[in-house]
This record gives sequence, structure tokens and C-alpha cells, in this order.
Amino acid sequence: MHLVGAGMRNSQIAAAAVMTLGIVGDDLFAGTFSDQFQRLDRAEWHVAEYDFYHPMFDTDWRSANVALSDGLRLSLLPHDGNNRFSGASVRRTEPSHFGWYEATLTAARGDGVITGFFLYTGPHYGTQHDEIDWEFFGQDTTTAQIAWFKDGVLRSQKIELGFDAADSPNTYAINWQSDALEWFVNGALVFRTTQAVPQTRQMVFANVWAVAPELEAWAGLADPSKAAEATVHNLSAISSGN
Repeated sequence: MHLVGAGMRNSQIAAAAVMTLGIVGDDLFAGTFSDQFQRLDRAEWHVAEYDFYHPMFDTDWRSANVALSDGLRLSLLPHDGNNRFSGASVRRTEPSHFGWYEATLTAARGDGVITGFFLYTGPHYGTQHDEIDWEFFGQDTTTAQIAWFKDGVLRSQKIELGFDAADSPNTYAINWQSDALEWFVNGALVFRTTQAVPQTRQMVFANVWAVAPELEAWAGLADPSKAAEATVHNLSAISSGN
């Protein structure tokens, strides 16, 4: 199966991952999608609209910050509200399971700004906190952080990209197997682990947000007078919905 925007190499890797997982028939199609965001189907994507109270975030979520322009444009804007910024977040409306997840995106630039492509589930959805992340730090967009949680316990690794993720679109993938996690950049494997692999079904997210000032040492301090923007050109999955 071809993943739009991924190129032949990623398609071959994804197909091999699906064969390894043994996802076939209805199980495969239950969690499989490819979206270039010519339109935003609200039956498939939920767009966040609420004030957010979280010690890591200086961001409320506003649906107006999500727009269609050469893909899905996610904006971070100065905001007079509960937090100093309004950000943008979308997620799939249904969870999925083991498989290949891929995003072609251009990351946002700016101190204290995070662009995220990830899978997540947690207490709000009636489960333990499991998560698998790609996170791009706007203060240095030549690096990224990959991370994963199992039952709320964080593990992470810094990745040197070898290019500037805010300059142009690049393709990032997560290969989630029952016994291993792998992260890819433009078809190349950059990290693999077999430790504490999440097992709970999760939902696919993409977002842009500003960190709380208390986390300046981690990601920088966002300037409340400046905006930032990320674009998700394509999001795809070959996955089991079970």
C-alpha cells in the first residue's frame, strides 16, 4: 500500500511492518487512513476548543487556529485568556493499535514552541497513560525528541535530524509493534527500543503549543507577542483498529 508523500522506501518499510504485525483483512482497514487535508472531515478528526489547565502548557486550544492551506495549518497565537497562547490540536476520533504511523510536516519555529505528532491515550479516555511521540522544539529545529510513555512513565531520546525541520516538509514515522517501537526520518531508522512498549489502543494527534515558563530550561521561553505556525501536509496510518 502506498503512503502519500512517503516515497517508495517508506512504503516498503510500512508494508514489511504490517506483515510482521500480521494485520490483515478487516483489522487492517479498521485503523488505516491517509489524509492530505484537502478538507477536514469532522467525522474522522476532532478539533480541540477549550481552555487547558496543565502545568506543562501555556496554551489554550482554539479551533480557529486550525486551517487548510497546503495541508493542515496549525497556528500558535498570542492570547488573552487562561494561558498566554492559543494553540491548535487535532486528533483522530477513533483509537487504533499496532501499525505504521507517518506524518509529512513542516515544524514551527520559535523559543518555547513545540510541534507534536504522536499517539496518546490516558485517564480522560478511561485508560492508563500510554503515548508515543515525535516532538519538535522550535528553539532548535535541527533536533527532535522522540518519547514514549507506558502507564505514565516517560522515556525519551534526543534525535539529531541533520536538517532544519522548519525549513521544508520532511516525513516522520512511528512503527509500533507489540514488542518494539521504531522511529524513522525520511525512511531511515533513527531509534529502536524494546523496553516498556505500550499495549493500549491510542489516538493519533497533531498539535502546536507553547510550554509553560517553568519549563524554559527544557524548550525555551515563548515570546507572548509572537505567533508560530506548523503545517501537516499528510498524515497516514496502516494499523489495526483492534
